[in-house]
Amino acid sequence: MYAGQGIPAGLAFNAYATILRESAVSLHTIGWSGLTFLPWALKFLWAGLTDNAGKRRGYGVLILQTQLLAILTCLVLSFFPPDYSFALSLGGIILLNTVFATQDILTNAAAVSHLQGRNAGLANGIQVVAFLLGMLAGGGGSLLVYAQAGWGGMLCVMAAALFLLCLILLPLRKYVEPDASRIARPSRLKDFFRQKGFGWALTSSLAFKFAGGALLALLQPFLIDQHIAVETIGTLQISNLLCGALGGAILGTIAVKKAGSCKAVTLLAIPSALLLGALWILQATHTLSAPALYLTLGTENFFDGGFYVALWSLLMNWSSADRPCLDYSFLQCGESVANVLAASVIMPLAASAGYSLAFLMVWLCGLVLLVPLILAARRLAPLSCDRT
Repeated sequence: MYAGQGIPAGLAFNAYATILRESAVSLHTIGWSGLTFLPWALKFLWAGLTDNAGKRRGYGVLILQTQLLAILTCLVLSFFPPDYSFALSLGGIILLNTVFATQDILTNAAAVSHLQGRNAGLANGIQVVAFLLGMLAGGGGSLLVYAQAGWGGMLCVMAAALFLLCLILLPLRKYVEPDASRIARPSRLKDFFRQKGFGWALTSSLAFKFAGGALLALLQPFLIDQHIAVETIGTLQISNLLCGALGGAILGTIAVKKAGSCKAVTLLAIPSALLLGALWILQATHTLSAPALYLTLGTENFFDGGFYVALWSLLMNWSSADRPCLDYSFLQCGESVANVLAASVIMPLAASAGYSLAFLMVWLCGLVLLVPLILAARRLAPLSCDRT
């Protein structure tokens, strides 16, 4: 399920800006592509309604229905490439991500209900690997298909992949249902807001990915402007996502299992922030090359993947199993809000001040945000089920 949700996210965040820039769209206009992640930022608005609908009708049934709707959306969107209408292509990708943001709310029920405690590292490791593999297909994979078959062919291939996942999900839908005794009461936002540590949990979800999201949004048009081929950018995206998946599955999972999610956040946040300066250093020292990009960005994504697993393990352990969708899904919106804001801010900065200053500001921002992240981990430690 997480793999399927990563496909439209990869298209929105890892491929769409590259396709637009390759079509000679301006950086200012590309800044609007950050809106494609808006559904992930706003899904808290319907997380409670979705959680309660899952309690009444079954989470598995609703997951399959959203999958079918996503397939239909891909097929319709294939007729509206960006060079025909930027607005229609943008609206279609926003709709596709809205469908999968809703499915993600439902999928969280299984993770929060069955895999809290020290197992949260494994749960989030699986989530990261699956989601990043989906992003690999939707991002770098989409660029490779786009280079050969164009916009329409890319969307049709995506629809076929989603249909295959739908067939796989059919016999598995019953396993996502939470313990009925824990979900008897309706999920309410006010109960979530009153939970002790809410402010620190929200701070973590907002802060941890802001600088990384800005770097990712800036990377695609930067590579195009360096006259790097779309096919090369696609393989670089694949390499980055694979390194992130490995970091989450190995580094993050082991750190949470051995040290607990709270300590793992502190241990992995520092190298993750330090490595955000890799692109600025490469550009400042005039050592930008394909091998250097693969090595530095791969290393950065490896540690970032581990940090990602540790952070979300901490927030999963803090979330209430009485609201299996609501708490965790609401906090995920913080990451998405940060991604939207980062993409919207960094593009105008790069257009007016240049890439070098933009990369430097991303690095400094990541270092400054270490302070609230480490403080939040310490404050949430006694409030999380981190010992089981």
